[in-house]
Amino acid sequence: MAGHSDPNYVTENPFEGRGRAMQQNDFPDAGYGFAISIGFFSIMFIMAVIVEVATRVN
Repeated sequence: MAGHSDPNYVTENPFEGRGRAMQQNDFPDAGYGFAISIGFFSIMFIMAVIVEVATRVN
């Protein structure tokens, strides 16, 4: 029987506060992160293409 002397006994974390975990759905946050990362890498790709075209010698 698990009790306080059990090393695996889980108590409430005092740093969590009353709200516990966020109750909001994680899908919008994941979507924002995906969109921002895709946007960042798209901008980097476009900049690389512009530099490559500008430095091309015929």
